[in-house]
Amino acid sequence: MDKFTDEKVNDPKLVQLRKKVHATLVHELNLGARVSVKMKDGTIYSGFLEAPKGDPANPMGFDEIEKKFRNTATLSIPKKNMEKLIELIKSFEKLRDIEEIIALL
Repeated sequence: MDKFTDEKVNDPKLVQLRKKVHATLVHELNLGARVSVKMKDGTIYSGFLEAPKGDPANPMGFDEIEKKFRNTATLSIPKKNMEKLIELIKSFEKLRDIEEIIALL
């Protein structure tokens, strides 16, 4: 979430880069994405992603989920609670009472 501050979003370099981006919705791709980047010398680099990260067809690993959780939870959950939550979730099958998790949120 630290990448989406007003300061970073309004950085003149990013503003200039955004002016060079042209997006088109292609309904046939559903949640997929196709990208092409044309360089100044005319070289074109292209890529395609059939399903976004986190989709059942392209699942995230626990390490990726943990990293995403840490990045977003820092805005609302104290660090000590965050660490405890991660440990509880890692051993979720052994959890006796869901209240242990709820109390940390």
